[in-house]
Amino acid sequence: MLQVVFVKWGTRYGAEMVNRPVRAIQKHASCDLRFVCITDDDQSAFDPAIVTRPFPQFTAPFDQLKGGCRLKMSMFAPGILEDGIPALFLDLDTLIRGDVARVRDHIVRFGGIHLMRSHYLQWWKVQKWVGPAIGNKYYHGNSSAVGFMPENYHWLFDQFNRTVVGNPSEDGVKTFGVDDRFISCYCRDTLRVFPTSLMVKFSGEYMSPFHAAESLKSQLPWVKARRRDQVAVTFAGDALKPDKLVSMTRGDEVRYKWLKTRWDYKEFQDYWAARIA
Repeated sequence: MLQVVFVKWGTRYGAEMVNRPVRAIQKHASCDLRFVCITDDDQSAFDPAIVTRPFPQFTAPFDQLKGGCRLKMSMFAPGILEDGIPALFLDLDTLIRGDVARVRDHIVRFGGIHLMRSHYLQWWKVQKWVGPAIGNKYYHGNSSAVGFMPENYHWLFDQFNRTVVGNPSEDGVKTFGVDDRFISCYCRDTLRVFPTSLMVKFSGEYMSPFHAAESLKSQLPWVKARRRDQVAVTFAGDALKPDKLVSMTRGDEVRYKWLKTRWDYKEFQDYWAARIA
């Protein structure tokens, strides 16, 4: 079994932005599933397959924690998820296109906590061993997708509540100001990154600093095979929000930070058009 958890607050997204990925996951999955949505929304709008949970009590004000998506730390609170069952958190801007049982198997096999890849240099693999040499530096993963065993990370919710309020240092602002920085910092010894054969950020997989580089990369046989079999693609960043992508036409330039691509992804566009309709 796998429990899939979403976190939704406010009115930017309606309940259908949770219901549709649930149906997409059900369509492809070969394992038993449990769905949980932590929300302040009207529960009647959610699919009957979704168990809703209210936000747990934080030490900081609720509205303050909306910044940096820190309300996502709710997933680690005791009583939100069932212990003993692998958990996969997904951002609402994540596109599902494969069997999440493969992700469950990866979590169970390797243990630890799994984030999305954020850097080309994957030094999370060695940071546990070179800690004394790098001081307080840590690999910063992306929390658009998070895989973990709930019973192993309840302490992270407690740690967050103890430390998030009132840290005046610049390093503290960076670490405590965004959910994935906090997770990356405090879980550095057990941090892992999902392989790109399972889950990717669109910007990291489908964009490059130069158009020619992306055009060449997309023709490589092993890249084609990897992309064909990926379970999920997340669209992190304001420039890649679904409501913007559905209005793209083929050949339009898409930019995100220093990365860019020419839009030619009908599968993704059709998915988002149906989901936000």
